[in-house]
Amino acid sequence: MKTLGGIRNYDTYMDTQGIIHMDNTNTYGGNRGEFDFNFSGPLTFNPGDIVSFDVTVDADNPADVDPPYNPGKTTHVVIDRNLIDTWMPSANGVISNFVEYTLILNRALAQTNSGALTTNVSDSHGGLIPNRIVFATREDSGLDGSSVELTNFYSDVGSGGLSDTPVHYGIRGSRMPVYFVPFQVFTDGDNYDGVKVNFQFSVNGASATNHEFDRTYVNNLLGKTDGKIDTPAEMVTLLQSLIGTDWPDVIIEVTGPTEISLRSDKTVDRLSGRKTAIGFTGIFVSIEPLAEQNFLDIDIGSNPQKIGIYLGYMDVVLADAIGAGTKLGSIKTRIDMQTDFAHTLKDTLDKGIGRLVDADMDEASTRIKALQTQQQLAIQALQIANNNAEHVMQLFRQ
Repeated sequence: MKTLGGIRNYDTYMDTQGIIHMDNTNTYGGNRGEFDFNFSGPLTFNPGDIVSFDVTVDADNPADVDPPYNPGKTTHVVIDRNLIDTWMPSANGVISNFVEYTLILNRALAQTNSGALTTNVSDSHGGLIPNRIVFATREDSGLDGSSVELTNFYSDVGSGGLSDTPVHYGIRGSRMPVYFVPFQVFTDGDNYDGVKVNFQFSVNGASATNHEFDRTYVNNLLGKTDGKIDTPAEMVTLLQSLIGTDWPDVIIEVTGPTEISLRSDKTVDRLSGRKTAIGFTGIFVSIEPLAEQNFLDIDIGSNPQKIGIYLGYMDVVLADAIGAGTKLGSIKTRIDMQTDFAHTLKDTLDKGIGRLVDADMDEASTRIKALQTQQQLAIQALQIANNNAEHVMQLFRQ
């Protein structure tokens, strides 16, 4: 089954500890509009000194949607000595480092309800990257776009690294590529319908819908008998049949020799940034996990370092054996029930046939007795006629 034609990113695999991993999520999400800058300071504010600028958030991205374009929300922001004394009373009007500048910028942006914020950035070890500040949209303006832009910057005390910027748009996450690889839905033992694949699908955080297909579904849909999906076009047909009814505004099409695109229709969906997402979750294949090595290859003496893998393999095999035993037990129970039913039915039929035979015999016996009675009466009538012939002749003469 592998990637299921691109529905999931990779096939199941066993790690060095013998644990089998299954990829059950394949989603894409958007990123908000933001830019970053490096702090340069310190900044010393005397009474009357200010830093001011205009910030515009959540303008529409012309690359993502069709016109008309919303220009976004613009707010004028001012930082002065009073703001610094309020939030850093012991600083004596001095912003000394990037953490303090981030704090003051956030307070200024919040008190004007600008819809923007600033944050610091952590490195791979969890520590803050020195002097780096991110300026971003909160995406709470109520607009569809996701962007941030700084204009009309002015300062009496230096920039601190901040200055006018072009508009920075967020990334629209309601589109994703599916990298197609041919695959086949096999039979599952005696189950001709075959292996069953389940998944959920959702766009932009809406409630996910459930979908499933198996070998029979694929064959009926594509007019095949082998359960194979051989081309990107066939994969598009399969996905459209599963998703199209619940998500009519999702466009699914072939975009390359081995690539398929799933995306929301931009004429209907104008959202951008973190408000957008698309993808598959809860991906489940009925026969997984599968043991990924041969039982006869287990050799603890020669490979003591693989004990973890062997134990993981045995866990999978044991689970499969228990599952198979459960199925056999269920089948045996059904067979016993059918056997009991057959015996009961046979006994009932025997009794019914016996009653029918008895009823037929009674009817035949009654009929025979009636015929015998008629025969005796006829014989007696003939005897009377023979013994008294003259009396009978006289009857006819009269």
